[in-house]
Amino acid sequence: MQQNPRYMAAKKNTRVHFVCYTSQPHAMQWYKALTDEEKFHPLDLSSDRFSINITHDRINFTIFKISYEDNGVYVCDSKNLTEERRQPYLCGTELRVMSNRTIEQTQSRNTLKDAIIIIQSILLVIFISVPMLLFLEKGDGKESPEEDHTYEGLEVEQMATYEDITPFRDVKAKWTVGEHPGEE
Repeated sequence: MQQNPRYMAAKKNTRVHFVCYTSQPHAMQWYKALTDEEKFHPLDLSSDRFSINITHDRINFTIFKISYEDNGVYVCDSKNLTEERRQPYLCGTELRVMSNRTIEQTQSRNTLKDAIIIIQSILLVIFISVPMLLFLEKGDGKESPEEDHTYEGLEVEQMATYEDITPFRDVKAKWTVGEHPGEE
């Protein structure tokens, strides 16, 4: 036994065709299961929505105008599949009925997709670029020599004198005679 195709997606109101190749076509039957259940049901042969043609080595199954209730898995197996309460030998053919969209619906959907992409791009710039810029601006806390204003306004000879000045002390200095600024 061999069945094809394995998967089919078609627009509503179109025709679909499945083929099952077998050496015993008169002992076979087509079954359907919904995609969310595992139990297969035999197809109603009295329906005018589809046809089943049997030849010497195959069973052809055609649905003339598919609708949403035709979604499911179709499998070709022996006529006693439901009596034996077993799973089919083949995995079957999954049919998905697709909707017809108008140009306006497609354009609206594309506009929505574009808006989502733009919003994602803006958020990406905000949440990646801004923290990086803040991190680079902060630096490692050390000032570069260009930003050091210690010797600003001093001549070269005065710089050495400036470095010899001791830092300001909070305690009162003890002055020796002649050194007090108020004494001359």
